[in-house]
Amino acid sequence: MLTCLLMAILCYSLQKNWATITADKQMEVTQRILVYPDELKFNGNFMTGTAIDIQTGQREAITMSFKSPQMLKNIDKLTTPSIWLINGQLKPIIPRTNENQFDNLTYNHHRRICNQVQINRVEQIVRQKRGIVGWCHTLRKRLSLYFETLPPPLSAYCQQLIIGSSNEDSAELMVSIKRLGLLHLFCISGMHIVLFTDLLRRLLVHLWWRKESIDLFLIIILPFYLLIGGGATSLIRATIMAELGLLHRYLNLDRLDGWALSLLIGLVIDPLLLLTLGGQLSYLLSFILQVLPESVRGFKQSLLLNLISLPSLLSYVYEVHLLSFGVSYLIIPLFSTIVFPAVLVGALSFKLFEPLTYLINAGLKCFQYILNWLSDFPGMIHFGKPPLILALLLFAASLFVISQDTSLKSWKILALLYVITGGIIHLPLNGEVTFVDIGQGDSIIIREPFNRRVTMIDTGGKLNFKKPDWATSKHSQDDAQRITINYLKSKGIRQIDNICLTHHDADHIGYLTTILDNIAVKRLIVSAGMERQPALLNKVRTAEKSSPMIIPVTDNVKLSSFPLQILHPFVPGEGKNEDSLVLAGKFGGKRFLFTGDLDQENEEKVIQKYPQLKSDILKAGHHGSKTASSYLFLQTVAPKYAIISAGRFNRYRHPDEITIKNFQRLNINYLSTQQFGMIQYVYHGRNGKIKTTLRGDETSWTLPNYLHN
Repeated sequence: MLTCLLMAILCYSLQKNWATITADKQMEVTQRILVYPDELKFNGNFMTGTAIDIQTGQREAITMSFKSPQMLKNIDKLTTPSIWLINGQLKPIIPRTNENQFDNLTYNHHRRICNQVQINRVEQIVRQKRGIVGWCHTLRKRLSLYFETLPPPLSAYCQQLIIGSSNEDSAELMVSIKRLGLLHLFCISGMHIVLFTDLLRRLLVHLWWRKESIDLFLIIILPFYLLIGGGATSLIRATIMAELGLLHRYLNLDRLDGWALSLLIGLVIDPLLLLTLGGQLSYLLSFILQVLPESVRGFKQSLLLNLISLPSLLSYVYEVHLLSFGVSYLIIPLFSTIVFPAVLVGALSFKLFEPLTYLINAGLKCFQYILNWLSDFPGMIHFGKPPLILALLLFAASLFVISQDTSLKSWKILALLYVITGGIIHLPLNGEVTFVDIGQGDSIIIREPFNRRVTMIDTGGKLNFKKPDWATSKHSQDDAQRITINYLKSKGIRQIDNICLTHHDADHIGYLTTILDNIAVKRLIVSAGMERQPALLNKVRTAEKSSPMIIPVTDNVKLSSFPLQILHPFVPGEGKNEDSLVLAGKFGGKRFLFTGDLDQENEEKVIQKYPQLKSDILKAGHHGSKTASSYLFLQTVAPKYAIISAGRFNRYRHPDEITIKNFQRLNINYLSTQQFGMIQYVYHGRNGKIKTTLRGDETSWTLPNYLHN
């Protein structure tokens, strides 16, 4: 009880301190910052990392876009800590703006970071004296540069397994690993510490070291490896437990006491530790290993560990592969006895006996081929995100099963709970119309009750400007993957019935290939004439999984099993703004109108042809541009709410002040994804309500004055 109280006090004091030091707006700054070279990551010409403000001592997230390959090379090749004199913008970290999106703000709070600095110019770089901590960071960076010279996939294995780092080459490596639920093998954790200390102990025994000297050496070296290995949550836990194990004879702690003490120390380091997937899995699985009887080993142990971790995994990744329960049992012995030692030998032998390195690399290619082959097997269950209360209930039931593992009745109860939870996720009583905060673009998801039909209007996208080869990102996850696909998976949605593409601009169809590669799609509905446009056809052809039917439409077309009425275009066009699909529908007692990027001239043609057209909720045309949402159109349609989908700091200055004034003159409530993030109308029967991911004040510093209500 006292421990819980102390943790609550610590969390409260941290939150209060974060609120004090967090910037409330963007401001120009000139700072001296301490930068450790291994904490910088590069993707094309873009750099991210962390640094310490010399004046305040606060950790900050830093970003920079390089203008020249030489400057990029100079920074990337830094191997020692250095102090930079920089000019840039200090600003708050924007929280997650969509439901179930990765929360960058919370992630940085775990690292004691509250602000970010966008570096415009580096005026000076002065190398710093290393010290013990600096020496560890230098070694980690030099190891990273050395590993980059190794052949793939050995290079990526070394980065992941020896120093806990990732680079562009490891992105492809991790796809199959994640699908099979083997991520814990490739994140430095307890297993790696055990293997590392075991190999080191054997080496020192062969060198005739005494046991006491070996233990003392390991006690001293493990904290340094914590820094060299990247300091991940699981590594902190494993290092603390390893230290306590080595100090066992002095502290007289049993295994559970050691686990509890490691948890307390971990919570002091990061009070939000157990709110992360890594923290939950690391401490949970290590706890189960402490309490399982010695008789429970092999496949049974693997099954129980997978079972106990399943509620946490589903709460964060929303899906699980059936092969995970068997593959981990087969792969873990192979990994610990062959793969991990082979990676170490391959890294060491590259300068001494290169043929051995290439032989090991060939073996790793075969291992990776097997993982890719297994991950392509059918069996991926898109379960969705369980409600918190049900996730806790599933966890409690799993603990009960472990304690009563011979009872068939307990297994039946657990299975029934999963069936009920899956039914609640996949057959919801409510429906929703969701305006995704996809940046400078449009993406709207209409999900009807019981998920009987899912319709998407536009996919969002970015304009891709030509970059030189040195500045091009080799591996980058687009917003559709991070936001839209993530959201659909969290709702247990495996299939989209209709994707309506209003016109061919990149900010409306740019992420189509990503959607098709990740979610089954039945039909693509496009404005007539657009089905011949290369911008669309190329995206459909390059998709590797879905091959939907393309249906061109005008307002005369009536589609079966389609929840919307088509109001525009009247005749075939070329998929331009003036040819935009205009769609209307009624959900939860409210009339919705979606106008794409339709211009004012054609808006007026729509209301001339449909003079009785009314709307309760209007998706403002062309992201709130003055080229759309004419006063006459708004007056005729008379919406109560207008939803503006536009990106923060967009180059077009959307929404336009003229559009906002039109809304104000007609007493139309307007909500912008810039300010409120994802905007949802959630309904049950004929009743519903609007909910937003943000309150509206979190990103107010990003908005022009006329957007403040």
